[in-house]
Amino acid sequence: MSDVSQRRELAGITALSLAVTVALAAPVLFEPSTRVFGAEIVGRHHDPFSVMLRFAYPVTTGPYAQPVTDLVGALLARGVGPVAAYNGLVLLSFPLAAVAAFLLARHLRLAPVTSALAALAFAFSPFHLAQAAYHPHIAQVQWIPLYLLALWRSLDEASPVRLAWLALALVAVTGSNFYGGLIAAVLTPVAMAGYWWWLSRSGADAGRHLIRTGGTLAALVLGGMGYLWWTAPAVMTSPAAFAFPRADLFVYSAKWWSYAVPPVTNPWLGDFARRTWAAWDVHTGVLEQQVSVGLGVIALGLVAVAGWRHRPNPAIARRIVPMLVVMAGAALVCSLSPERTIDGVRFVRPSALLYEIVPMFRAYARFGVVVQLMAVLLAGAGLERLWRSGRVVARVAAIALVGVAAAEYTVLPASLWRDVLPTAAHRRLMEQGGSVLALDCSPLTVESASVEWLTEQRIRMASRDTDCLEPGLAGRLAADGFTHLLVRPGSLAGRLWSVRPRDEGLYMAADVDGTRVFEVTAPIPPVYTAAMEGFSDREATREWTWRWMGDTASWAIVNTGDAEVVAGLEVEVQAFGEPRQLQLTLDGRDIGVLTVGTARRFHTVPSFALPAGRHTFAFVPLEPPAEADALLHNDDRRRLSFAVGEWRWFPHKITPDGTD
Repeated sequence: MSDVSQRRELAGITALSLAVTVALAAPVLFEPSTRVFGAEIVGRHHDPFSVMLRFAYPVTTGPYAQPVTDLVGALLARGVGPVAAYNGLVLLSFPLAAVAAFLLARHLRLAPVTSALAALAFAFSPFHLAQAAYHPHIAQVQWIPLYLLALWRSLDEASPVRLAWLALALVAVTGSNFYGGLIAAVLTPVAMAGYWWWLSRSGADAGRHLIRTGGTLAALVLGGMGYLWWTAPAVMTSPAAFAFPRADLFVYSAKWWSYAVPPVTNPWLGDFARRTWAAWDVHTGVLEQQVSVGLGVIALGLVAVAGWRHRPNPAIARRIVPMLVVMAGAALVCSLSPERTIDGVRFVRPSALLYEIVPMFRAYARFGVVVQLMAVLLAGAGLERLWRSGRVVARVAAIALVGVAAAEYTVLPASLWRDVLPTAAHRRLMEQGGSVLALDCSPLTVESASVEWLTEQRIRMASRDTDCLEPGLAGRLAADGFTHLLVRPGSLAGRLWSVRPRDEGLYMAADVDGTRVFEVTAPIPPVYTAAMEGFSDREATREWTWRWMGDTASWAIVNTGDAEVVAGLEVEVQAFGEPRQLQLTLDGRDIGVLTVGTARRFHTVPSFALPAGRHTFAFVPLEPPAEADALLHNDDRRRLSFAVGEWRWFPHKITPDGTD
C-alpha cells in the first residue's frame, strides 16, 4: 500500500471518529467546565472528581502516579481548568482509540472498510463509554491496540526503529494506567506466542526477531521495576499494604455472560440490562460489567471462526483468526472472578494467582478491553468472509448483523453527560453570583467533598460539627455568614422536615426537582453554639433528635457581641441506663451540676457570665459511662452517658451597675 493511500485512510478514520465523538459529546462541548462526559451509571462517585482535583496540582511521583495520563491532564488543566481538562483527556481517547485499532486491523490485512468498522466499534464500545464516565485513566484504551501493533511489527522485523516504537508503546500502555500495565504484562506472552506461531515464524530470521523482541521487553520490564523501586518502593516491599480485600475480586470481575448482556446506556435495551443485573444482585460492580461485545459482533466473529480453515483468504482464514481467538479467550478467562464451584467442583481462574502476586488489583473485568478488541477484529474477518462469498443471502446477512451491532452499540448524546454539581438546585445557586454561601445538608463524604472545591467553597457540606437538625440552626448559619440552605430529599433533614416543623428563620425559596432551597432570614443571635465535640453522630425520630456522649464532650459557644452578657440555658438531656450527674464548666470554671434522669426533659442551667468571643462549654459525667450493648443487647459497643437533645439560650446584657 502506498504512503498516499495510508495517509488517506488515516485521514478518513480520524475524521470519521472525530465526527462521532463530537456528535456524542456535543452537550459537554458546549459547557466543558460545568459538565462532565459520560452516563452516570452508578450514581455520583468520587473517582472523576478526585482525578480533576489531581490535575489542578503539579504531577508528582509515588505509588498512585500514572504519569502519562496525569501529565497530559495537568498540562491541559493549566490552560482550560481541571474539569475541561478531564473532558478533553477523555474525549481525545475516542478518536485515538479508533486510529490505533484501525492501524492494528490494517496490519492484520483486514480491508479498509472492515478495519474502519472494527475500529469504530472498539473506540465507541460499551466498555470504553462506561469507563470514560468514571475512570479517565482506564479510558485511555488507545494504548492497547497500539502496543499490540508495535509488538507484532517487532516480531515481523525487530529493527532498531521498531524496537524503539515497542519501547515507547510499552511505556505508554503502562504509564497511562495501572491496569494497562497489568493487562500488557499478563497477555504479552500469549500475544507473542500466538503471533509468532501463526504469522511470523515462517518469515526470514523469525527466531532472531523473536529473541530480540523478547530481550527488549525483558530490559524494559527491568527498567520499569527500577523506576517503581525509585518512586514507590513500598509497592514492591509491602504489596499487602496496598491490597484490596479478596472478596472485592468477585464484585469487580466480569461474569462470563456479561459479554452478551446489552449495555445499560442503550436506549432500547438499557432497562432490560438494568433489570438483569438487579435480578443477579449486581449493584456496586455494575459499571465493571459493561463489557458487552454484542450479539451482532459475536455472530460475525463466529462466522470467521467457522470458516477459518477454508481458503478464500488464507491471510485471514488460516492465520489471523486462530490467533485472535486465543487472545480473546485468554483475556476473557483473566477477566473472570478467582474461582467458581460447579456441582461441587472448584474451578480456579487466573485472577486467583494474580491476586497473590499483585493484590492491589481487583477490577479484573478490565481485561474485557482486550476481549472487545479481539472480538471486533474477528467480526471484521467474518464480515469480509460473508461479503466476499458473493452470495446475496450472505451479503444480506452481513448487512443485517452490522445493523444489529450498530443498534446494540447505540447511545444517545443526551444520556452521555451530567452536571459536575449533584443537583439542579446547586447549579441554580451558583448562577446567582458570588454573594451566595450555602450549606448542603447532605453529609461530607468522599463522594460529596468535590462539591466544595467545584463551587470554590460557596457550597459547603454538613459535617459532624454542623448538621441540619441541631437546635438554633438558622441563627448559627446567619452568624457563620451562610445565605442559603440546601436540603436534598434523601438526607436525614429532608426526610424529617417533611413530618416536623423546620427551624424558624429559614424561608423556602425554591423546590428544584425535590431539593429544597432555603434562604437564611434569621438575625445573628447574641449567643449560639458554634460546634460540638465528643458527641456521636446525630440520631433522630419523628419526635426529637439527639447526640450521645461518652466520657467528656463540649460545645464551642460564641458571644457575638462586644460586651459580656449573662447567659441562661435550657438543655434537653437524658441519662443512659440510670440517673446520673452531669457537671458543667465554662473554660474550665465550674458552672453547676445537673441531676439527670433516664427520661428526657429540659434542665435549667444556672446563669453565668459570658465574655465576648468564643468559649468552651464542657459536659463532664460524674459517673463512668456504660456500654450500650451491656444494657440493650444491640451490638452497640459505644460507652454512653448522656443524650443531649434540644437547647435554648437566654442571654441578658449586663448594665453598668452590674445588673442584667
